[in-house]
Order: sequence, then structure tokens, then C-alpha cells
Amino acid sequence: MVDVDSFVPAGMKALETLRGDLTGAGHSDVLLISSPPSKAGEKLGQGEPRVVSVLVQDQNGGLKEAARNSKIVPCARCGGVAGDPYGYARIDKGTFLISVSGGSRERWAEDYSFRYDPAQQSWLLDRVVREVTDTETEQNKKTELTSKEFGTIKFSDFDPASLPQTGTL
Repeated sequence: MVDVDSFVPAGMKALETLRGDLTGAGHSDVLLISSPPSKAGEKLGQGEPRVVSVLVQDQNGGLKEAARNSKIVPCARCGGVAGDPYGYARIDKGTFLISVSGGSRERWAEDYSFRYDPAQQSWLLDRVVREVTDTETEQNKKTELTSKEFGTIKFSDFDPASLPQTGTL
């Protein structure tokens, strides 16, 4: 079996490696999140984003990279005073979810769900949940978007900045 570390981009380290059935075909695929090293002098909000790679099992049982995105998981210092914005990832049969959050007084959270589409042989953005909460007033605003609002977006093309923002309270 191929070593997952061989798919980590040069100069980065694996932040998370999840195994599961990403295509619904019953294989042991991998969702790999890689992180660049912090650089001296980086301030809050500065740094390179993480790289999310979708690795699927081929006919011989090896892994191959099927898709990649470097816009979904922000840099380690991009969560504000709340810390590292990467929350977690989860794989269910043919789908995966990535959750990020951060902020200060106003805490934000974003969950991105992707579904495998066999016809396109790609993962499509299925659902986005964005939430912002004021920690002093406890005001909360939650927005849920589906493909009805954003259309067809492939995982590799998805940029969270292209979606409507939840906004401030």
C-alpha cells in the first residue's frame, strides 16, 4: 500500500489523515489535510492556507490524488484569538465534511459538505452552514446554503470567499 505521507506537498506536514469511503464504492480512501510550517514574524491572520487532498483507492489497492483544494482550510493563525481555525473533518459513505471556525468577540463557524457525483467523477459542494455568534450579547446568525443557491461547484474549484458572507451581528 502507498504511504499517505508521499502525498503531502513538499515542505508541509500532515495535519490530519482520515480514512473512509469517499466515492461510495466501498474502498478505503483518504482525506488528507496538510499544513505548511509557520514562518517567523507571522501575525494573526497571516500564513499560508492548508491543502486538502482527496486520495482514492485505485484498482490495484494503491492511492492516487483525485482532487486538491487550498482555499477551504485557512492558515493556522487565521482563526483570530480563538486559535487554529481547523476544527475537524468527517467522512461518510460518498460524502465528506470540513469544519472551520474562529474569531474573537464574534465567533464564526463554517461547515462545508461535499458529495461524490459519479457522472462527473468529482465531489460537488452539497451544503454550507455558516454561523456567527456575538459572545457578549449571545446574538446568533446562521445561514444554510445548498446547491440551489450556489449551483454546481467542484471541490477542487471551491473558494469559500465566492459565497455570500454571514456577516456581522
